[in-house]
Amino acid sequence: MQRYLKTLKHSLAIMLVCLCLLLINTVVNVNFFGIAPRETSHLSGILFAPFLHGDWSHLLSNFFPFIIFSSLIGLHSVKRFWVVFILSILTTGTLVWLFARGQSIHIGMSGVVYAMWGYLIVYGFKEKHFRDILISLAVLLIYGGLVFGVLPSSANISYESHLFGALAGGAIGYFLSKNNRTKVNKDRLK
Repeated sequence: MQRYLKTLKHSLAIMLVCLCLLLINTVVNVNFFGIAPRETSHLSGILFAPFLHGDWSHLLSNFFPFIIFSSLIGLHSVKRFWVVFILSILTTGTLVWLFARGQSIHIGMSGVVYAMWGYLIVYGFKEKHFRDILISLAVLLIYGGLVFGVLPSSANISYESHLFGALAGGAIGYFLSKNNRTKVNKDRLK
């Protein structure tokens, strides 16, 4: 329970940064620092985009899933949360920068939310521990509707962030699980 609360504090701090940036954006356009695909001047958007949101509803739509998913990941450890969070930002952002629609700026935490969603699903089934499988099933049942967010629905929604986030998160879950298994097997051989 202590780990869960530590990760919750970290998650809330991240969302507080998003809130502050949203308030600043009402005065000065900071959303310009999002991801503009294939524009070298916007490479920094890979790091900044998740913290930028267009309006209050955009921020709120990411708030609760982010808090829930990050807290579930944090059940392993706060370090695991940070590893998944940072890898999610870098991988999703890079894929969006490389392959998303041009002539637009992609912002928001939803790519990271989808990455955490993909991570939780793949990691649980790959790791095959009861708690992790239970979390995977719960995430699938409760948040299974997220799968529709990877489809184009509106010009103002970066479905590419959702799609690449889910793919990146699944890959992160797969490789972190594989890394755990390799470590366990090495420990058994000692």
